[in-house]
Amino acid sequence: MVRQETSLSFEEYFWQDIELDGKSILDAGTGFGLTTSEIAARIHQQKYKSKVTSVDIDPKAFEDAQRLLRAQGLRNYVTFVKADLSNMPEIKPETMDLIISTRTLADINSTPCRLTRAITEFHRVMKPHGHVVLSDECPFPTVSTNEIEIAVSRWQLVKSISHLIGKQHANEIQPEDLEFTMNLIGFKDCRWAVFKGEKIPKQRINYFVKHTTELTEKIPDIKLKTAFFERINQVEAMFARQGGIFPPRYILHAKKQ
Repeated sequence: MVRQETSLSFEEYFWQDIELDGKSILDAGTGFGLTTSEIAARIHQQKYKSKVTSVDIDPKAFEDAQRLLRAQGLRNYVTFVKADLSNMPEIKPETMDLIISTRTLADINSTPCRLTRAITEFHRVMKPHGHVVLSDECPFPTVSTNEIEIAVSRWQLVKSISHLIGKQHANEIQPEDLEFTMNLIGFKDCRWAVFKGEKIPKQRINYFVKHTTELTEKIPDIKLKTAFFERINQVEAMFARQGGIFPPRYILHAKKQ
């Protein structure tokens, strides 16, 4: 396994050896649009001639991303495509020089083999010698310190409630397993490092409370529903008292043969 110990910051390691000039770039998982806008900002600052294709299965994600880009004058750098990352016929083979995905792999990994399918799609749409950068949270199954109590409770609640209402949920993947999958599919020169999680901002807790409350409303058993509402409130109060940090995040770099 090619885990690296590095003195570089998360941002320095993430962008290490990445060439953005004159490239076709795939942002795999638009989400809140933060990564899309960061890529576009870097292209704009350096006056590069590059284009970004931002893909998400939920077109509602594009609305937030477009607002963010317009506010920064970056809208013309990005094309949005609605597609499932595990099956992207909308993206032609060998058309992307660079693929970037952040905080998305755990969502793709919600069902067996779906992440493997997505990595296969990344390989298909990438040009020979292209570069892929993947980042997500490491699994954090149990509470070991007060700092991570919020993060663990957040994951446990979302997963438990999702099971009760028959809804798929994110499944974190260990970087060792991701590296194995990348090599299996044909990527080379895999290297990765793990970085301490940053502080959880209040807006993420607000989103968690809103999202889990909406899910809990769908639980048919009244006693279970009441218990989960109480636990959600406890987590919100705990965050107000002590704050918290996200789980560690990994960054994995790889190349196509």
